[in-house]
Amino acid sequence: MESTLLLIAATSSLALMPCCMRRCGPGAARALHALRARSPALMSTSSNRGRYVDSLDEAALALRSGGLVAFPTETVYGLGAHAFDEDAVARIFATKGRPRTDPLIVHVAAAAEAERLVRLGPAGLELMRGLAAEFWPGPLTIVAPAVAELPPAVTAGSGFVGVRCPAHAPARALLRAAAVPVAAPSANRFGHVSPTSAEHVMADLGAHPILVLRAAPGEAPCGVGIESTVVKVDEAGGALVLLRRGGVPEAALARWLTGGRAPFSLRAPPAP
Repeated sequence: MESTLLLIAATSSLALMPCCMRRCGPGAARALHALRARSPALMSTSSNRGRYVDSLDEAALALRSGGLVAFPTETVYGLGAHAFDEDAVARIFATKGRPRTDPLIVHVAAAAEAERLVRLGPAGLELMRGLAAEFWPGPLTIVAPAVAELPPAVTAGSGFVGVRCPAHAPARALLRAAAVPVAAPSANRFGHVSPTSAEHVMADLGAHPILVLRAAPGEAPCGVGIESTVVKVDEAGGALVLLRRGGVPEAALARWLTGGRAPFSLRAPPAP
């Protein structure tokens, strides 16, 4: 979830609006501050250092309360925050040492939630729904014009949002329990290797007050082991633009698009 997202920053970006935060503005902000006041213990660990957790409910409550939670997906571990909590999002950048010009991918529990984040015409929305039906849950991030309510810190001010629904069942369970959109780049210092275990996360970010959700016994997180493929819906240009190669092969996207998805075609940079 790292360096090649700088490609997206020029043209695109990332987030999601949950039902509980649709009333953006002072009322929503007051509700969030009230939740934080009721749950101060979740805003930091006892020693202001990283702490392992095993409970999805504890991790979900921390996300709702403005905390940072590292959690496993089928690609790599992500460092998550409530996407509509600008303070929490700012702590992602500070914890990772990540440039503010690099947008964040927002994770959703189901495809229908992603549609509430984007502004697409009928053709673009049909393409997005087709991609979600074919490749979600899975390692594909879809970028499209963002709704106006999305905080600019998440999108790097680009006006675009990228969302994905992870294939890792416990990750989706966490998203459902949190009931908020979760902005999450990889859970490592910027420029370091993306982590595939809780121990990797703690070794890199354990000096910061985050929670690190451990995989349950017998679970196999991060089986893909690389970041998601990122594509942008270019409705005006009639193209699906490949911004980053990753867990979904380019050939699979090309095959899918040849099955009557006109007027869209795949536009990709030269292979490295």
